[in-house]
Amino acid sequence: MKKSVKIGLAAAIALPILAVAAIPLFVDANTFRPIIESRLTAALSRKVTLGDLSLSLRTGALVANDLSIAEDPKFGQTPFFTAKQLRIGVEMKPLILHKQLIVRSFEVDAPQIHLIRAEDGTWNFSTLSHVAAPQNTAKPAALPDLPVGLVTIQDGNATIETLPSQKNPQVYDHLNVKLENVSLAKAFPFTVSASLPGDGKVAVSGTVGPINPQDAASTSFDAHVTIEHLDPVVAGYVDPADGISMIGGLDAHIVSDGINVTSDGKVHAEHLILLKGGKAAPYPLDVSYQIRHSLQGNSGEVSDLALQTGKVAIHIKGTYQIAANVPVFDLKLLAQSVPIDGLQALMPAVGVKLPNNATLKGGTLSANFAIKGSPTDNVIVGSYEIRNTKLVGYDLGSKIVGIAAMGGIKTGNTVDITISRANMRATKAGSQTTNIYSVLPALGESTGSGTVSPSGQLNFHLISKVTSAKGLNKVGVNILTSLNNSSASKKPSNAQGIPINITGTAENPVITADVGSVMKGNATAIKNKTTGVFNKIFGKKKKDSSSTTPKK
Repeated sequence: MKKSVKIGLAAAIALPILAVAAIPLFVDANTFRPIIESRLTAALSRKVTLGDLSLSLRTGALVANDLSIAEDPKFGQTPFFTAKQLRIGVEMKPLILHKQLIVRSFEVDAPQIHLIRAEDGTWNFSTLSHVAAPQNTAKPAALPDLPVGLVTIQDGNATIETLPSQKNPQVYDHLNVKLENVSLAKAFPFTVSASLPGDGKVAVSGTVGPINPQDAASTSFDAHVTIEHLDPVVAGYVDPADGISMIGGLDAHIVSDGINVTSDGKVHAEHLILLKGGKAAPYPLDVSYQIRHSLQGNSGEVSDLALQTGKVAIHIKGTYQIAANVPVFDLKLLAQSVPIDGLQALMPAVGVKLPNNATLKGGTLSANFAIKGSPTDNVIVGSYEIRNTKLVGYDLGSKIVGIAAMGGIKTGNTVDITISRANMRATKAGSQTTNIYSVLPALGESTGSGTVSPSGQLNFHLISKVTSAKGLNKVGVNILTSLNNSSASKKPSNAQGIPINITGTAENPVITADVGSVMKGNATAIKNKTTGVFNKIFGKKKKDSSSTTPKK
């Protein structure tokens, strides 16, 4: 090959390479910075600032070293969105030959996003892409659209706070976002994933848009949400003072028309605690729900919230209002003849405690309660009824101090409960139980009332007709029959039974039958009735008053 041909071939290969390599020397990328900032500022209705721009021929992008999107002045001066680098995918030929900027994509690395919710429910991103409504015309305001084929965020960090500021903001780390065929004027698909504190993960996918030009937070969307290994306390969703905790997963469908948000789904909860003072449920539970929320009223309706374990469900319905970022609710809890066997896992979670090592077997529970207030300050009022169950693992008869001296009540390790019902009122100051009525075949009928302190201390006072008890031996029956059958007109106190006081805690109750006070307080009334009984019991002979010593 001739030397001239070789030189020509080399030049043919080298010149295009040199020409491409030299492009950045002749194209000043920073000349496009004002127009990019202007377009983004107009589209987002926020001041957008870019750092130094460079041209990357390898990726076909303009690269900005810094990106900053200003905050709504009502929420402070700290930027709403910042990133160390922004890559703007562009059409290279129009850019180089005609200085024409055609954007294909935006790619943001490791941004910091600051989301804030005010007391009235408005968000700091509500004014993004905001356009003032035109006056004297029915035509809606139009957005300065900025169509982009692809927008991605990689390894971002989003912090959600409320005003006034709280100690534990919600943090979403390793945030990845993908928006396709982005347009402010029409709906487009999106996917979002992030990590939560405590090894939780969240994923959201669906469609969003068109962007509401008056309030971006009221933009329509249709999304499917999944969450794995959620700890709501660690994640900042629930205040630790509320006493609610769990490790859970969520599978939900959420739809917004910009006015109302409807959501239905299921929470799979492990180690669930629903009330302050409760213990973690020993088995997983599922909580299915249906909620409708008004964005304008910042309120909603719980169509159904069902606490499910196996085939058992307890339903909650009602309304709520969010004020100063705190929900205030008005709910109704209803359980109708729910099998108790299926409630064993749920009872500890809602604060129901039994004596140590004891369980309930068989029977049903019916309950009707009104729940009003906030998570930390609420009032629960209603009634419950338990039928045909057994308390297994607790020898009630041996625990009743006082009656044992008269022969005792024999219940063994299992106590049958024919019925137990009462009215109850619970607040953060403790609970009050009234109109107690229970029938335990081994103990008889009991009525009364009592309280439970916030620390769990019991103070109950019952009157028991223990003479009908099947577990009471013959000696006790004879004595207590005399006490119970004394005339009320002659007996100033406790004419209908034996006082039984219950103190201690639900796990370790102290049960005392005050037989002594009944006998003392009613001594005159029962003297004649009990004399014959004691004589028969102890075999005491009567003295013959007619016998005399013969005179000598």
